[in-house]
Amino acid sequence: MNGAAQKLKSAAVDQQAIVLAYRHLYRQGLKVVNYSTPARHVLRRILRTSFRSASRDEFDPNRMANTLQFLQRATDSRGMEHKIVKNLLMVRYWEQPQVKKDARVFKGQDVKDISLRRSSNAHFNSTLMLLNESLNICLR
Repeated sequence: MNGAAQKLKSAAVDQQAIVLAYRHLYRQGLKVVNYSTPARHVLRRILRTSFRSASRDEFDPNRMANTLQFLQRATDSRGMEHKIVKNLLMVRYWEQPQVKKDARVFKGQDVKDISLRRSSNAHFNSTLMLLNESLNICLR
């Protein structure tokens, strides 16, 4: 009985740690983008999908701490970290489906341009994955 209570308590702590990490990442991300309208909505969408799709086993406190430090550096100065976050949000903005935006963007493009865009997004995602591995962070 005591072991089950201990597991339940650790599960609650894990859930609290995940919620706390989400809140910290969201607050720090809002500071990075200076609460600007399109970027904050993209940031919220990225965080929601990431935290909803990931399991508790994937939660790594060290990676979260490193990501928060990365976002803090992006907030403090407009250096390389800020440019990375800004470009990440810009790419994710253009990836999200919107009827008006798609009609405007794809109006003059042919199949070759669309395939070029998809391959560049795949290259961007692989570069982001390598950045995450090298810095031990979790940007998506």
